[in-house]
Amino acid sequence: MARSNLSLVAVGDLVPTRRLWRDGAPVDREFAKTVDRLHSADVVFGDLEMPLSVRGTPREKMITFRADPAIAEDLRLVGFDILSLANNHSMDFGEEALLDTVAALDSQGIRQVGAGKDIHMATAPVVTEVNGWKLGFAAWSSLLPVGSAAGERRPGHAPLHVTSAYEVSAHHEMEEPAHPPVVRSWPQAAELQSAVQCVAELRNRVDFVAASVHWGYGFGTDIAEYQPTIAHALIDAGADIVIGNHVHAIHAVEVYKGKAILYSPGNFISQQPREGEPPEVLAIYEQMSPDGYLATAEIEPGGRYQLRLTPITMDDVGLPVLADGPRLQRIVDRLELVCSQVGTRLGVQDGTVEVQLG
Repeated sequence: MARSNLSLVAVGDLVPTRRLWRDGAPVDREFAKTVDRLHSADVVFGDLEMPLSVRGTPREKMITFRADPAIAEDLRLVGFDILSLANNHSMDFGEEALLDTVAALDSQGIRQVGAGKDIHMATAPVVTEVNGWKLGFAAWSSLLPVGSAAGERRPGHAPLHVTSAYEVSAHHEMEEPAHPPVVRSWPQAAELQSAVQCVAELRNRVDFVAASVHWGYGFGTDIAEYQPTIAHALIDAGADIVIGNHVHAIHAVEVYKGKAILYSPGNFISQQPREGEPPEVLAIYEQMSPDGYLATAEIEPGGRYQLRLTPITMDDVGLPVLADGPRLQRIVDRLELVCSQVGTRLGVQDGTVEVQLG
């Protein structure tokens, strides 16, 4: 019997520090409408950007946070099937807290990718079977605080280290001293080759491959030089879609060889704790965009897919609600701006943005 279409929903960054479910339902009526969109999908993927643990001590870094492991149950109820742990926060409270996160998600049947008890577990892809389909997921992080990359005997993330260099123009310095340098960046060759090999091997085992990378910087619209290098290499190796995350803002959707690169879908849950944080951290939170989108890939039996983006924005407690009115227009304008920078054509109808892949 022929397979029917399969729908995959991918979202951006999740920082849930409060319970999401109460008395058998989502904690908020408008949030429930977003949850309904996730429940209508066959598979839901996101980036859990924090540990779920009461153990460990905070690492020496600017921002650290964690949440009660009980939130894992809420993430299941919201609809998540697979979560990436490859990011710069899931090791905020050390190895114990990371492994507690894995255990909490395991207890709810939520698969994880991109982190684990050693480099082999961290870089291992996940294969899930749904309605006769096999989908493969793999994840890496290019944001790697000291000690967070997994090793042979060390828990941590799947690493994709990046080198940066700063190119200064002598001509600019003569006529405009202090002219900002051009930032060059490139992924570490051996780690990129390992990621490429992972995707190529996964391609032979499944019907659809999704690759996730934690990358980028800032809250503007810029894409770092290394990001397309990684994304194109993963698609060349067999990935059907590349799902970026980290910058807490909507970045471009690029179309490469008929496949989508979501440089950043923005926020999905944004509940960073503010009490007791220093002014420099609060300033970062104030700059964060409240916006994001749900990316729905409607996959046909042959592997081709249609891609729709449903704009969302955070409510006053950091939960995602479907954007409407001026908030919807703000997000559509943002998408049109950032996508035009990479030559991607969009269509807008009834509050949904369709990405022209072909």
